[in-house]
Amino acid sequence: MVDCAGTMGKVKISEWMWRFLAAMMLFAVAWTMWIFYQLNAPPLITAAAFEAAAKANARQNAKGVIAPAAAPAIPAAFKEPPINADKLKFSEDLSTPEKK
Repeated sequence: MVDCAGTMGKVKISEWMWRFLAAMMLFAVAWTMWIFYQLNAPPLITAAAFEAAAKANARQNAKGVIAPAAAPAIPAAFKEPPINADKLKFSEDLSTPEKK
């Protein structure tokens, strides 16, 4: 190793950069493992959840037939929209709008 102040400063910076990179990689691996653990719940809890859902379904009174929905009421009279639909159409030529 060269005994020079300029090179020694760069070596220390490089050493800390690699330590920081190693710590970030360790954090990324730990975080990935934590997410993997959270996505795969322990079987004890999932079994209890399935059992509770089965008990809840057993308590319901299911008749097995779905009643049809009531027919919607027909409006008494057709209302004219409050806007002029002709003004909303695109024109077929390029012209300036009419001035009033």
